[in-house]
Amino acid sequence: MTDYDSEYFFITMPDDPKLPFLVPDKNTEGRRFRFEAQPPGSAPLVFNNGYKDENKRAGIVTATPDVLFSGASLLVRTAIRDKLMVLDIPNLSMHPSIYIDDKDRWNEDYWFLTFTAEFDCWDREKSDADDEPMKVGSSELVQVYSYRLNTDLLNKTPLPERLLFKMGGDLDGNICCHKSLRGMFSAGGASGARLQCFSDQ
Repeated sequence: MTDYDSEYFFITMPDDPKLPFLVPDKNTEGRRFRFEAQPPGSAPLVFNNGYKDENKRAGIVTATPDVLFSGASLLVRTAIRDKLMVLDIPNLSMHPSIYIDDKDRWNEDYWFLTFTAEFDCWDREKSDADDEPMKVGSSELVQVYSYRLNTDLLNKTPLPERLLFKMGGDLDGNICCHKSLRGMFSAGGASGARLQCFSDQ
């Protein structure tokens, strides 16, 4: 039987003060970019570092790695976007994005990853989670503390359809990747992302 917990990784933001905490600008905030694909040809999404002033006071020089985070969502550089395009990931839309860094430089080589549907594949019996879901909008979501994947569901899902996805049914909604994509997002630890294996929780 396949040990899926050892094959999948959460892609999360490391605890590193040099990494920016992205917040959308006023125009971007008004768009439903986190859950809906943006119309082709529409304006890029624009983000700033929400900790810009605090970093300047603390003398922290903010990095601009290949992967940036806006909450649980990802912005990736064009080199990563091009690799993902070839894979034809289901429910994934990528829209041009700009990160205005702490020195007011426009970094235009980013793409925002929007998942228009989630993949709810954690095992309700084997995971450590609250018993009662919380009502969030029209959804009922669960606080999960330690995940185990649903083997039966993953067996039925072809690998190309589960290479990269946004976890469904939980409050965190983190993006997960198969081990075959790990190098794309980790880049030897310098990418700006932390990859945590499900089996290491």
